[in-house]
Amino acid sequence: MKRLLIFFLICFLFLISVLWLVKMFSWDKGELITFTIRPGQSGAEVAQELKEAGVIKNPLAFRILLRLTSSAKDLKAGKFDLRKNTPSFEVINCIKSGRCTHYERLTVLEGWRSEEIAEALSEKGITDGNEFLSIVRERDLEGKLYPSTYLFSENTPAQKVVAEMTAQYEQRILPLFLKYPSKLSEKEILTLASIVEREAIHHDERPKIAAVYLNRLKIGKRLEADPTVQYALGFNTKENRYWKKGLTYKDLKTKSPYNTYRNAGLPPGPICNPSYESILGVLNPEPNFDNLYFVADNTGRHVFSPTFDQHKRNIRRIRGLE
Repeated sequence: MKRLLIFFLICFLFLISVLWLVKMFSWDKGELITFTIRPGQSGAEVAQELKEAGVIKNPLAFRILLRLTSSAKDLKAGKFDLRKNTPSFEVINCIKSGRCTHYERLTVLEGWRSEEIAEALSEKGITDGNEFLSIVRERDLEGKLYPSTYLFSENTPAQKVVAEMTAQYEQRILPLFLKYPSKLSEKEILTLASIVEREAIHHDERPKIAAVYLNRLKIGKRLEADPTVQYALGFNTKENRYWKKGLTYKDLKTKSPYNTYRNAGLPPGPICNPSYESILGVLNPEPNFDNLYFVADNTGRHVFSPTFDQHKRNIRRIRGLE
């Protein structure tokens, strides 16, 4: 009889254990939240805040499991994506393994200069913007910070951020130089592409705008590109932005090696980080395109002309003066 009772007791405990495990693994999890573990927090503090955030139900169970499996030191500081109503062992394992690390999404827009990227990195807490800029300037990487969407964890070393952006450039852009050989150097191509990037809106116009500038370079005519003046002017406090709108004649006289209204040839380097399409436009410009001028119409597109007289007529027509 005693053995039978012991047998039933063991079966009962086994059944309870199975039911508990089933419940644990079929937990009805809730919404996703971003949870922050601050440097120096104790396991008890983390457990309590997880409870308050609705991630776990029992802080004591969390602390016991933490002691049995590891220590509070294994819960590194940072941001983590966790779901409410999650088993404690799963929370601990997810944080320790890094699977729950929260990543900030950063979209580097085509045509951004490095300062704009640095500001976005700082605002999102990804890395120190000044340190990022220091690396970019030291290594002369303007133009090679590939425009794309990146995922970075909080407080990523600036060197790693730079490495990821330049790796994308090497993967996507370097093959173009092999496919379309050019008399221009890599830096010259990027410099011209960066100007095309700031001028063009529609992809199909990039090879045409590139052809215009290449034609002007070929005959020694100044590029007279507004974006180079905007770059030279830097941050505009009145507009609270880079790339000043509505350039004045005074702006066009700005003394800077980047001002292509004053200086012949290409500026010293890229003025922004161009897209794949703009670089391709420079490497593979519109064929048999003898135009030397273009002006923006009222739709975001451009009207091209081979002579200055025709260019002036296009301007008057677009402005409604004819």
